[in-house]
Amino acid sequence: MRVAQHRKRMQEEGMRLLQIWVPDRANEKYLADMKREYASINRADEQEDIMEWLDDVSGWIWEESE
Repeated sequence: MRVAQHRKRMQEEGMRLLQIWVPDRANEKYLADMKREYASINRADEQEDIMEWLDDVSGWIWEESE
């Protein structure tokens, strides 16, 4: 009852209720996903030479023709 009254009062004051989902850092699946993402990010640094090579061999794609 108090919550309903509070919500009504807030609406009357021009406020709108907003509910959002946020990551649950205690959830095992979330933690496993984050570990996988972190590992992927760390591996990206090891692949810098591949990215440089790709830039070298594909640079002509982005060059404007004259």
